[in-house]
Amino acid sequence: MDLIKNKAQLKKNMVTLETYLDEGNESEKEMALLLIKRGICFVAYKVGDATHFAPSRFVGYVNNTLEQHEDSWIKDGTETNKAIFEILTAKPSANEKLQQAYFNYCRLLGFEPNKKGAFGVSHKFWDLTRRVEFCL
Repeated sequence: MDLIKNKAQLKKNMVTLETYLDEGNESEKEMALLLIKRGICFVAYKVGDATHFAPSRFVGYVNNTLEQHEDSWIKDGTETNKAIFEILTAKPSANEKLQQAYFNYCRLLGFEPNKKGAFGVSHKFWDLTRRVEFCL
């Protein structure tokens, strides 16, 4: 799987994730929800007035799909974080406001969020909520 190289590829994957959540079959929705629940680093973005979250490990690969994501044994959040860093020129960081928004988003999606990401690591975020080019 190739890593994303530009903002358009990142946004395309955000739209793909949203499509699974909004229009996917039961299995696709469940898989998308698990990605969000198990994530550590997230891209935070606006959909209308709401803040949504996409895990870096999904949105960091070119033209990613749930099928490709599940079939790939090479997916690595460290690599996708580097790719997203190169595009956004910023590292993800802890952010209490976004952490609370993430918790609220998870509850809206119908599950109780984990207080920490996988492996007990604190959640981190790229805040794109004020960047118009990333609003959906």
